Amino acid sequence: MQAIMLNGFGGPEQFSCVELPTPVPQAGEALLRLRANGVCYHDVLARQGHFPRTRLPGIIGHEMAGEVAALGPAVSGVAVGERVVVMMKDHCGHCRMCIRARDNLCENGAGLFGEAVPGGYAEYVAVPARALVRIPAGVSFEQAAVVPCALGTAYHGLHAVAAVQPGESVLITGASGGVGIHAVQVARMLGARAIAVTTSETKRAFLVEHGADDVIVSPDLDFAAEARRLTGGDGVDVVFNIVGQLAWAASLKSMALAARHVFVGNLNAAPVSLRPAHAILKEMYFLGTDGVTRAEVESLLELVRLGRLRPVVGGTLPLAEAARAHTLMES
Repeated sequence: MQAIMLNGFGGPEQFSCVELPTPVPQAGEALLRLRANGVCYHDVLARQGHFPRTRLPGIIGHEMAGEVAALGPAVSGVAVGERVVVMMKDHCGHCRMCIRARDNLCENGAGLFGEAVPGGYAEYVAVPARALVRIPAGVSFEQAAVVPCALGTAYHGLHAVAAVQPGESVLITGASGGVGIHAVQVARMLGARAIAVTTSETKRAFLVEHGADDVIVSPDLDFAAEARRLTGGDGVDVVFNIVGQLAWAASLKSMALAARHVFVGNLNAAPVSLRPAHAILKEMYFLGTDGVTRAEVESLLELVRLGRLRPVVGGTLPLAEAARAHTLMES
C-alpha cells in the first residue's frame, strides 16, 4: 500500500511517500480501506513534535473513514464492505470509564490513532473493530471523517461538558478553525447565541455563513469589552476556549455570573493564572473536555444525515499531497 511516513519532527518536508505491506488484521481487528482522512491542526502539532506519544517513523492521522476490506479472527458486529468511520481514540470497552459510557476517557486503550499506533495517512489501516461506527446512507466519506474529531469535540464540549441551554450565549475563540466552525453550528443547534471570535476580518463572512450570530474581530485577542457590550454588560454564559492561554485573560473578563469556561485546546501550552476569589464571588466553573464518546458519534452521524449539522470540508487532496495539505493548513 501507499503511505505517508513522518520521518522526523519539523516542517512538511519530513513527510515521504512510501510503499509498505498492507496490514493484516489481527484478532478483534478490521482492515479498513481508507477513502478519506481529515487533516486536523493536531496533525500539524504532531508533525512539529509537540506530542510525546507520536512515533517516529510513523503514520499520523486520526480522522479516518472508509470501507471494511477484511476482518481478523473473533470479530462480530461489522461486515466486509460496510462504510465506517473510526473513533479518533481506541477504547477498551470494560474499564471504569467505558462502563460509565465515558469511553473518550478510556484508561486502557491505545490512545489517539496516529500516535502510538498507525493512523490514516495511508491507503489501508488495521484498527480494533470496536472503534468502528457505521456511516448512514447519504453521508459522504469526507463528511464522516470530520465527525468524530472536529464536530465531535465541539458537540461533546458544549452539550455534555458545558451543558449549554437554549437562550444562553456562547463565546467561541478560534472560531474559524476546524473545531471552532463546528462549535458555532452546535451552539446554534442547542438554541444558544453563538458569538465567534476571530483574529482576521477576512473570516467574518465565513463565520456568518456557518451560523455565527455575532462576530468579534480581535487580532490581539482583547475581546472582553465587545463581548460584554454584545450581552448588555452581563457577559457570556459559556466560553468555549479553543485557543487556550492566549485568550485566557479576555475570556475571564467576558464571563457572566455562574458562567462556564471550557478548555478545548491550548495552542502555546502555557499555564494560566486565576485568583480563587474571582471564581468564588461569581460562582464560575472551569472545565476541560477531551474527545467524544461512541454514542455521541452515532448521534452526530444521524444529525448530519438529517441535515441538522453540516461538516465543513475546506477541500480535498490526493494522499500523495499530504505535505501540501499541511502547508495549506498552516497558512
